Amino acid sequence: MSTQTYYTGYCRRFTGSRCVTSETIVDTDVAIIRSTLMREPRLLADQPPKGAAAYGSIRFRRGIPKDVVGRVETEFGLDFVDSDEGYVIYAADDINVYSRTDRGLFYGCIELLRLIRDGWLDQILVYDYPFCRDRGLKVYLPSESNIEYFKRFVDLICRYKYNTIMIEVGGAMEYKRHPEINEGWVEYCAEMCEYSGKASEIQEGFGWRKNSIHAENGGGRYLSQETVRDLVRYCKERFLEVIPEVPCLSHCDYMLFGEHRQLAERQDDPYPDTYCPSNPGSYALLFDILDEVIDVFEPAVINIGHDEYYSIGVCDRCKNRSGEDIFASDVNKIHGWLAEKGIQTMIWSDKTLKDAYHRRYGYFGGAEQRRLDESTGEEIVAIPATYKAIEMLAPDVRHLHWLWDWSDRDGHLLDRQFTERKLDALFGNFVGYQFVNWRERVQAGFTGAIISNWGTLDELTLQRNGILYNVVFSYYMLWGRDYDDDQYQQVRDAALAELFRYGNAAAVAEASSDCDSGEVKCLEITHTTDRNTKYRAFSDGVFIDREADHIGDYLVDYADGTSVHIPIVYGENVGPRDVSWDVLPGDPPYEYRVDLRLAEVSYRTLPVRDGGHTYYRFIWRNPFPCKRIRSISVNDKGTDSIWVKSIRFI
Repeated sequence: MSTQTYYTGYCRRFTGSRCVTSETIVDTDVAIIRSTLMREPRLLADQPPKGAAAYGSIRFRRGIPKDVVGRVETEFGLDFVDSDEGYVIYAADDINVYSRTDRGLFYGCIELLRLIRDGWLDQILVYDYPFCRDRGLKVYLPSESNIEYFKRFVDLICRYKYNTIMIEVGGAMEYKRHPEINEGWVEYCAEMCEYSGKASEIQEGFGWRKNSIHAENGGGRYLSQETVRDLVRYCKERFLEVIPEVPCLSHCDYMLFGEHRQLAERQDDPYPDTYCPSNPGSYALLFDILDEVIDVFEPAVINIGHDEYYSIGVCDRCKNRSGEDIFASDVNKIHGWLAEKGIQTMIWSDKTLKDAYHRRYGYFGGAEQRRLDESTGEEIVAIPATYKAIEMLAPDVRHLHWLWDWSDRDGHLLDRQFTERKLDALFGNFVGYQFVNWRERVQAGFTGAIISNWGTLDELTLQRNGILYNVVFSYYMLWGRDYDDDQYQQVRDAALAELFRYGNAAAVAEASSDCDSGEVKCLEITHTTDRNTKYRAFSDGVFIDREADHIGDYLVDYADGTSVHIPIVYGENVGPRDVSWDVLPGDPPYEYRVDLRLAEVSYRTLPVRDGGHTYYRFIWRNPFPCKRIRSISVNDKGTDSIWVKSIRFI
């Protein structure tokens, strides 16, 4: 099994190793630390040799004693950084974890679990703290059927020391004051999700630009407030800051599809997505929604959206107002209302950018956009400029900069529009494995980054959208202080191996425990395929077609006549033989061009290179470990060849 090869902190190993046994005392009053340790399948040594040295206790201590600080500075030749999220692990006769805060102790616990192997830990000194203040994920609410997976996903991001989860609420949470919103949302989503790709057709099917459609939120339905409250509680117990995202001004289809259509900016839009910011009724409804969200989430920050705002100054009430006035007034009105409740405001900040240009997508951002009037042939304003609003917003608004891989029309980096004003800004829709000049750009004034998944919150979608790989790769960037672009390939290989190890830890632990002679608990299959499909993200109404991706099966025959099929599914447990591992300069130059299909299969598989081709290793749990396997054969569907490199019993 591959292990991590890239370390984020400072580590000194000493002579000697000890084991953790059932007699080792766990000394902590932080409940989540105790339960996290006890849940780890390979924490305890399995029948250590008689007389083997064992650790007497694992102790978690608030505060870092001066002698421990001194030892860290001496051993590593550095000045100790006093970080609330940092920790020290010192293992000699006992294992001691020190931090200023409970969150830091939790991260020390997580690191300890990464260091212990089969119940054994070297005598060791570890010192670590994060590079970035803000390290987060943006997700939708899960469907009812994915609630348990949501919790496992939270456990995964905690494993990689993320401290923030941003959850889009929209129409996917019950509103007791306005049940009509939920009723309209369910009807809307059913229509948008009629077939894969319909949402994109709706988004692009009118004579004006429309928001992207988020019908995957909540699985197209909604959760009760008590269910959402439980999910929020689960996150906060693990020291995650929970930021609800309540789309305002734009992305308001959840508010407007149904009884509140009269609040829409475009009355002729059958699927309105923007409310009228000159209509007092918009705010009466919005503040009711926010009140219920605040009651459930009890947040310190709310993201109020405002991205992809296109229907500007269309209605009679708004047509004589400037774009920047409309935008800034709306943000400041909501900001003032939230500030009275002690809540900070966050926005997606594309509309505050003067220019945002991409060779493929053209101009976005807050610049004026013009078009030809078909009746007169004259050029008219299609979307008024909003970028001047950046100077009009309340100074403590937090900005999510999600066009970080774009440039202005002169090719200059967009970051400086935030850093020159010293705004509280972080990168949004972050893709660590495509990001160029990370260290330099963060140190210019950004506080960190938030990764986004715009598809259904389930494990397979997160894998195939590359989110799980992005979580691990970006961990090394957001937490590690020494990462730079020269280390890209080393970090990529470490992330692939680490994610595969995490995804298969339970299966491997089961395979190695109490195994009788002749038992085969798992198969490790290494294979590849000739299929070479272009990568496509599964978001905005594009769904996985597992049947179309099912390219073959392994047939496992047992001696007693029983047989089992193992599906071979492209993008899930196998990928293309000729996938590229190259890392190329992007166009524009602020992102790397990489083959996204490598990220797509990471987690269930470990991509490995051999002889100019790429193979994919995955582990299958044998449902009949006590039965003798007579044969294993592979059957493809005749359209895509499957190449098997090895099959190993474990």
